[in-house]
Parts: sequence; C-alpha cells; structure tokens
Amino acid sequence: MVVHSLRTKLMLLFFVFFFVPFGLLTLLTVSMSREMMKKSTMDHLQNLVEVKETAIEQWFRERVSDGKSIAESQEVKSLDLRQMEPFLSLVKHFERAYLEIWVLNSKGHIVSGNSSKISFEREDWFQKAIRDGSFISMPALQPQSSKPAVTLSFAIKDARGQTIGVLKELVELTYVSELISESKLGETGKLFIVDLQGKFVLHSRLTDLVKQGTSRVSYFEKDQFKPTHAEVYTEVYKDYSGNEALGSWKWIPSLRCYLVGEQDTKEAFGEIEHLVKKAVIIFIVSTLLIVGISYGVMGRATGPIKRLSEMVTSFANGHFGKTVSTSRKDEIGGLVAGFNVMAEKLKKAYTELEGKVHASNKELEIAYRMLKQRQEQLIRSEKMAALGQLSAGIAHEIRTPLTSIKIFIQSLAKEIDLDENQKEDFRIVMREIDRMNENITRFLNFARPEEPLFQAINVATLVKDAMNLLAAKLKSSGIHLDISLPEEHPPVEGDPKQLAQVFLNLLLNAVEAMPQGGTLTIRSVVKVNPDSHQDLLQLVIKDTGHGVREKDRPYVFDPFFTTKEGGTGLGLSIVYSIVQKHNGRIEVESELGKGSSFILSLPIPKEGTWREFSS
Repeated sequence: MVVHSLRTKLMLLFFVFFFVPFGLLTLLTVSMSREMMKKSTMDHLQNLVEVKETAIEQWFRERVSDGKSIAESQEVKSLDLRQMEPFLSLVKHFERAYLEIWVLNSKGHIVSGNSSKISFEREDWFQKAIRDGSFISMPALQPQSSKPAVTLSFAIKDARGQTIGVLKELVELTYVSELISESKLGETGKLFIVDLQGKFVLHSRLTDLVKQGTSRVSYFEKDQFKPTHAEVYTEVYKDYSGNEALGSWKWIPSLRCYLVGEQDTKEAFGEIEHLVKKAVIIFIVSTLLIVGISYGVMGRATGPIKRLSEMVTSFANGHFGKTVSTSRKDEIGGLVAGFNVMAEKLKKAYTELEGKVHASNKELEIAYRMLKQRQEQLIRSEKMAALGQLSAGIAHEIRTPLTSIKIFIQSLAKEIDLDENQKEDFRIVMREIDRMNENITRFLNFARPEEPLFQAINVATLVKDAMNLLAAKLKSSGIHLDISLPEEHPPVEGDPKQLAQVFLNLLLNAVEAMPQGGTLTIRSVVKVNPDSHQDLLQLVIKDTGHGVREKDRPYVFDPFFTTKEGGTGLGLSIVYSIVQKHNGRIEVESELGKGSSFILSLPIPKEGTWREFSS
C-alpha cells in the first residue's frame, strides 16, 4: 500500500542518514577510547618499570661508589686491624646492606672480617680486582640466608699506586626486594629481575615461585629481550604460568639484568572491555528508543496522507462528498485543508455537470468532456501542489537533524586526534551528509521555485558557459560537437541563473544519453510566432543516444519520472517549470534507439517593451 511504502521510505531515510552516521560515530569513539585506555595502561606499566629501574640503578651505583671510597680510605690502606675494625663497623652500622666486608692482603689472606688463614688468591673476584681495579658479580641467592646478594671487590693501593690488597663486600639486595614488592599493579601485577639466561634473581612473589618449583622464565627468549640497554620495551605475551600478560622490561646496567613488570591482560585491559560493553548497550537502547519514537512520529505524519490517498482513489472512482478531518496546523494540515476545499469544489462541479449532462444536447456533452478534462487537470495540479508541499515538509524535517549531526561530527573531529583510517571514515560520513543536503536542496527548489529576476541575456553565451563546465565529460565520453550559435541573435528576457540551470540540465541529459559517444548538435534560430507575431529564439539540443519510448514521452517532464538508474526525476521537471515562468515552451521529439531533440522557445521582447531593471 502507498502509506506503508511512504512510512517505510521515511524510516529507511531516517535510518540511513541518522543511524549510519551515529553508528559510525559510536564505533569511532569506542575505538579511539579503547586505544587511548590501552596506551594509558601500557604507559603506566612502562613508566613504573622506568622509575623502579632508575631507583635500583641509583642505589647500586651508590654502593659501588661507597666501596671505592672505603678501599681508598687511610684506615683500609693501613691494613692494620686496629685501625680498620672501628671504621668498618661504623660503615656496617650506617649501611645495613653489607652482609660481609673483608680486607685481604696481596696474597689473598684475610686481614679483617674473618680469622681464617685460607687464601682467596685464586678466586675470580680477587684476581679481577687485582687486574682491573674492581669487580661486580651477578646477583645470586646466598646458601645460608636464601637472600639475593652481589659481590663487589676493589683493589687497595698505596700512595705510590701499587696494589697492596683487595676489599671484598657482599651486598644484600634487600632494598631492591622492597622496591619491586611495591608494584601497585593490582592483584595479578608483579615486578621481578631476571638474568640473561632467564633465571629469576628477584621476584615480588619469589617465595610462591620457589614453592612451585619455578626457577626460570619459561617464555624468556634472547631475541624477545632486546640487546639494547637504552629503551623500555612493552609487549603482550604468555607468562611463566601460561597466561596472557602485558609485560614491560628494561636493562639494569649495574646489575647486568632485566627488570620486568607484568600484569595479566584480563586485569590490565578489564576497563576497556567494560567500556565497550557499556557503549554497545547504550547504542542498542538508544536505537530501540529512537526507532520506537520515530515510528510513532512517522505514523502521525503519514496518517493524513493515507486518508488523502484513500480520498483520491475514491474520487478517481467517481465517489465525491467525503472530506478528511485533521487538527494539524503545519504543512500537512494546510494540504488537508486545501484538499477539502478542492473536494467541495469538485463535488459541486460534478453535481452541476451531472445535471447538465442529463438535460443537455450533444453540445453540452462536448462541454462536459472538456470540463471533465479540466477536472482531471485540476486534480493533477492539486496533486502536484500537494506533492510540492510534501517535498518541502520532508526536506525541512530531514535537513534540521542532518545539520545537527554534521555540526556534532565536525566538533568531535576537532577534539579528537584521528588516525588515517578514522579520517577516511570521517570524510565518508561528511561526503554522504553533503550529498543528502544536495538532494534536499533539489527537493526545495522543486517545492518552492524562486521567482526569476529578469534581465537581457545572450543565450549563446550562457550555452557556451554550460559547455565549458562539461568539457571534460564531453572529451572523456568521445562525443562529437556540432554547434551553431550565432552571436548576433537578439537577447531574450530572463533570469541568467535559472536559464543557465536549464541549459546545463539539457546538455547533461544529452551527454548521459550517449555513454559510448555520439554527436551532440546545438542550433539556435529566430522564428516568428504566427499567433502573436512575436519573435521567438528557438534553441535545439539534439543527441544520438538511446532515445525515449513512445509511451514514456508524455511523462518526460513529470516530477519524479526518470529512466536513469539512480535519477531523481526532478531535473526536467524543474526545467519545464523555469521555462513556463519565462513565458516560453519546451517540447521533446524522440525515437527509441536514434536519439532525442529538446526544442526550447523563448520570446524576444519587442523594442520598447523591455522591463526596467535595477542594478
């Protein structure tokens, strides 16, 4: 049925030009928010690792610096136990990280810190301190305490720079353990230190790992932990327990180990999934709510139109007398009121005419037929007027929300940084909105055509300007031109903007009728009107395209009639309307398969009859 079709079309238009941009906007917003939250989570983990690594590195460098200072002190250089013991006790008192401090002579025997006579001359830490001046071991668990510690050794030199002994320190990494225990990464977050072989050196949950027998990072690969020591790396991978985790790691130069921060992705990105679910729920609820409201509004808007359609059908069947009731004061209400007036007039005319038909002779029957034709013309005119009002109403109802959508999307795009894919989505949405605005403008031009602003016009100049606009299309279509537009022809009286639209529409129709190429003929001649003896400027635009079927020819200038796929059927209707307002006429001659000719005739004002124009 017509009304259901109209409601369906309106709902479809509303869906396409509201929900499609709204859906794309929602998708774009969720996608950007998701990426921002993901980046924020990864940045937080990365910053935490950087801060912790900096603190560990600074603390350890201080221990190394302290060790060098102790080795250079006069008490230690004296190798005198009575001088060294008070000094070393004081050092241990102020820095409790030192588990052991030994002073050894050049033969590797302990001078302080242990009464053993064993020589440590062959120990790696002793030899490297003698040779290189200092030595730093890899972190390792101590057998007695199961606590991680690092061995430091430094050469002791006399005033002449000769090596006279070695200072050995066993530094407990308790401070580092406390530092990585304060991870603040939720329930599944942890910090730990691993060596180059992937063995755990320190872990914020080291006790649990030892109980489970986990002594190695199962996912550790040398290729994965990059060799560079300057940057922080963040990736998603499988952790030692097989769960997917977000990890960030950084090289600790002094310890020659990696500091790793980890958190299960389910916890790390949990807020992101919650955001997506909320956005989907809001979109679905909003869609259902707006669809329901829109369906009711559309039903109320199309209700009077349905009744008008039923009345038109009733009139077509010869049943007069009924009217349509409505309390609306908008365009549709005005349409119904006009229709009721028309119905009353038709009823009265039909009643009078019917009486005359029964009482009159053959001449009255001829008059009746003429009146019947006028009646049909009146109905057609009223339909056209109603269609124009309906077009204006629909165009107004669509343009207002469409403008709001465009402003909202443009504002949002200015506030959010878009990547290339999102910019392309934004351009597609804006292009579709602009295309809809152009269609609405055509509806409004049809519904409320502007009155022409008359002035003297050279038709040849306007036609050539239109040809220039189509030059590229003519060349690409392979169309041959045959033009005869004498410049000396007298000017006509008309609106240059509206007549330019007429010429452009006619030329564009001719070009589109010849997609495979052909000949476009344009002629202008001056003819005398035999009825009024007024000169006419006649313009003929002829193509060699596919032509128009004979049965379709009477409807060529009707609104919404088109044979082109995707056409609106308004172009030639607007052309016809403009020509009528210029007191001209337009005709079409066409033969299927051979082409079409449009003959446009415009009056040439006589001398002394030109209108007075303001600047």
